[in-house]
Amino acid sequence: MKQHHPIIIGLAKGLFALLRFILGARYKVNVKGRETLNSQSPKLILPNHQAIMDPILLFAYLYKYTTAVPVMLASYFDIPVAKWLFKAWGAVRVSDLEGGSRNTNVLKQIVSSVDKGLMMNKNIVLYPSGQIAAQGFERIINKQSAQLSVQNMPDGAEVIAVRISGLWGSRWSKAWMGQSPSFFPTLFKSVGLVLSNLLFFMPRRTINIEFVNITAESRAKSREGKAEFNRYLESIYNIKGEEAVSYIRYHFISPPVKRELPEKIAGSDKVLKKQSSASNVTIPSAVFSKVQACIASILEIDAQTIEQKSYLQLDLGADSLNIVEIISEVENQFPSFSAPQINDIKTVEDLCLVAMGQFKSESDLKPSTLQRPLSEVKRLTISNDGTILQQFINTFSKHGNDPFCYDAMLGSTTRKEFFLKACVVAELLKKESKEQHVGILLPALQSTTLLIAACYLAGKVPVMLNWTVGKKVLLHCLATTGVQTILSAGAFVDKIDEQLPEEIKNKIILLEKKVPQISLITKLKGALKAKFPQLLINTKNKPDTAVILFTSGSEAMPKAVPLSHNNIVSNLSAAFQLVDIDNNQVFLSFLPPFHSFGFTVLNIMPLLTAIKVGYTPNPTDSREVLRILKHIKANVLVGTPGFLKLLLAEGTSAAYAFKSVKFAISGAEAMPISLKEHFEAVTDSGLILEGYGITECSPVLTLNPQVKQKLNSVGRFLPGIEAKILNLETNEALPVGQPGMIYVSGPNVFDGYLNQPELHPFETIDGKCYYKTGDLGYLDEEGYLFITGRLKRFIKIAGEMISLPFIEKILLDKYGRDDEQVLAVEGSDKSQPPRIALFTKDNIDLKEANEHLLKNGVAPIAKLREVISIDEIPVLGTGKTDYKVLKAMLET
Repeated sequence: MKQHHPIIIGLAKGLFALLRFILGARYKVNVKGRETLNSQSPKLILPNHQAIMDPILLFAYLYKYTTAVPVMLASYFDIPVAKWLFKAWGAVRVSDLEGGSRNTNVLKQIVSSVDKGLMMNKNIVLYPSGQIAAQGFERIINKQSAQLSVQNMPDGAEVIAVRISGLWGSRWSKAWMGQSPSFFPTLFKSVGLVLSNLLFFMPRRTINIEFVNITAESRAKSREGKAEFNRYLESIYNIKGEEAVSYIRYHFISPPVKRELPEKIAGSDKVLKKQSSASNVTIPSAVFSKVQACIASILEIDAQTIEQKSYLQLDLGADSLNIVEIISEVENQFPSFSAPQINDIKTVEDLCLVAMGQFKSESDLKPSTLQRPLSEVKRLTISNDGTILQQFINTFSKHGNDPFCYDAMLGSTTRKEFFLKACVVAELLKKESKEQHVGILLPALQSTTLLIAACYLAGKVPVMLNWTVGKKVLLHCLATTGVQTILSAGAFVDKIDEQLPEEIKNKIILLEKKVPQISLITKLKGALKAKFPQLLINTKNKPDTAVILFTSGSEAMPKAVPLSHNNIVSNLSAAFQLVDIDNNQVFLSFLPPFHSFGFTVLNIMPLLTAIKVGYTPNPTDSREVLRILKHIKANVLVGTPGFLKLLLAEGTSAAYAFKSVKFAISGAEAMPISLKEHFEAVTDSGLILEGYGITECSPVLTLNPQVKQKLNSVGRFLPGIEAKILNLETNEALPVGQPGMIYVSGPNVFDGYLNQPELHPFETIDGKCYYKTGDLGYLDEEGYLFITGRLKRFIKIAGEMISLPFIEKILLDKYGRDDEQVLAVEGSDKSQPPRIALFTKDNIDLKEANEHLLKNGVAPIAKLREVISIDEIPVLGTGKTDYKVLKAMLET
């Protein structure tokens, strides 16, 4: 904090004078007690906080009599463009604890800044409540900043309380929608209303601002303690009792507003006292005791007074800072800790669930606009013409206000907003990365799709990195692709920190740090391109490669798979010739973007078509996936059977959430009949479209058409794909019904692995190049494909090829469970005799299992040699069983 030049002060006075004139179009402001501002003493000004608008009103009228600077939350201070104005003005920036900051030094920062400002003879405005009112009276509860600032302020300084009334019921208050309004949308609406009232005819709301000198009383109360001081301040603010809500009409020709207070207002006493969602959860006594001790230590109270149902704020006197300190201590005590939002933690029971890693927020999700119909509803089709970039520009240049995507972090985004962000971030990428290959290390979020789009706009090739594969494999992937720059986010990197080697961490660019630093010129350049894309965006001379993905690595080290724009576009175009749905459907994206199926259908397809899509980042967090599914009312799920099984295992929660689902497009592993039946039972005539694909094929090869599906079949080959089933020994074509190696050819098939020329999975058949899939199967008389296994999942015993997936499926029918993976079968023919082992979490009898296999058609030579107990079946990030780990256990 520094002394300001008279010119700065003069400019501030001029701006606030102009602001008073503008505000006069809507507000009639009465000021009382202005004489308390006449003295030359520095003043600590403590206003109540009815609405987001009241600081603007306060400063506009305060500067008529004196000057002052505010203590501001980072969420407001850091608003782009305005930030440099606040900084020049001398505003004090402090971390927003309730916005998610874990900065426990914020209280010292506030008190120190206030004290320093008063010593420099400045007037400081500090809001004791730290948030806008949730009812018609002020509640400070357990905040400490005002009490400590008064207690610590220099002799000669004065304390001025400010009572502001008249805004309870304003669009800027919680009385309008039950939650804090968004600043800029509300501002734009307000400006529009003023203009529609021809500037001077808008009905005016009466606002009263009263200044009261409370220096002596407040100093005395500050020494008595936080609770006594806050009760005193509340009595000053609420001297006239609870204010009645007032809804003023917004247009001079409109009738009186007929509106009632929202039933639920965030932060109100009623909401703070609502029953915790964890009321039926049993908390182990050991967990409760440790959490109880953490709370008692931070709050310096008797642990015996702390009960599971105690409310941290209302019963135990904790404020936001206390809660942050308690959460930090709980995090140190429990390795299973799950990071919460500060506002979501209300009771001791909530803290116990946080400690156990089982806390689920009861707070409302950001509103979703995905249910709004599109401007143009038609059958979902994808053109074969043009690159992903060209189709992206063409699609997003139309109907910009249509809803496009949603996630819990950013809320809803329109096509226009998404395209603008992508254009700006593309300009950032050009500066940050000189290499063509750019790594992306993020889960299923709208930011991930935006980064992929930004890569195309910037002439880059996204390399999708799988953080679940381990450090050695990650380094192999980077070495293969030559990636030097990786795009990610700090919160996500923190979660997977132990999975990342230092060599990778050093290459990571954190978007939340770089985006706020984008220069005004760069933003304008991106905005101009978004406004005139056909003129200003060059779509020529871009890389042919659209993405580099990696094989699953379930059986060997992952291989880098470059897919071209033509590979992906042709694949999606063919797939949606077999699926008849309209473009007004809402897709749910929870597959990780390094998954080829998830990347193509849930990242690229939305860029090509602007289909509405909601994202949620963790496919294994079935409760959160269902919460988002229910919130956005998704119609189409795209996922593996393993992930669908996890969702349906949630019982009644799944049954309720799945009511909106019409289709599930599933692949990557076999679909159990029981899962298909369960899905059909909880949906209203929902349909599972099972398919088959391979990363190298972009990835979809077959799909069960809606008109006719066959049990145990993965469907028919997509239009444009030629397939052959060849004998393993002779390479001769096999007749209908006989299984052999599957070979495919088509525009969706890649050209070869990156930087691994020794790997050549192609064969020339009848003068044409075909890709050898490594999978075995047969075609029926109608061209439906039935997969019998993968060649690498076969072992040879006594000259016979034994299918391990076949054995595993039979055992799953008897011993499998819907809610988790409990067994897997692996084998090795390197030893004599060859070994087939059952890996299981359960206690399965070897003799019983072999008898079950014999009864179900497995040859005696393929019997299990052993049952190996295992704590967890190893699973890849794609949801597939990691057989590489199991085979290593057999062969070491």
